[in-house]
Amino acid sequence: MKNLFPLLLFTIVLLQSCKVYDSKPTTKEDALLFGGKVRVKSDSNSNYKFEKLIIEDNQLYGIGKRVSKKSKLSYTNNIVNENKNDKNVKILLTDNLINEIHLYNKGKSSALKVIGKGTLGLLVLVVILLSGL
Repeated sequence: MKNLFPLLLFTIVLLQSCKVYDSKPTTKEDALLFGGKVRVKSDSNSNYKFEKLIIEDNQLYGIGKRVSKKSKLSYTNNIVNENKNDKNVKILLTDNLINEIHLYNKGKSSALKVIGKGTLGLLVLVVILLSGL
């Protein structure tokens, strides 16, 4: 039981922070209409998560968190606004940066969080029963 507890706790924490995106890609137009979180996959298979996509002056931009990983270098090279104090950045999405767009699935993400909370409750109950309280 002692070896199982950390693994279960890790699984619960992992499920609580999980964000699920649709496996089926969507179009730019649908992603703009969706107006929510999206994951964009580039031609080089690099993924970037955006809070939303917008169009300004007939150009497509993604609003996302500033990421400094080298794997995201293709995206960070296209940052339009350079205010270092901003949490979010606006990134110009050129054709080579968009291979697939996947929409955030709130229903599946919420379901995983419920499963995580149920597992936590079950774990607490088992620990109480095993400790004899």
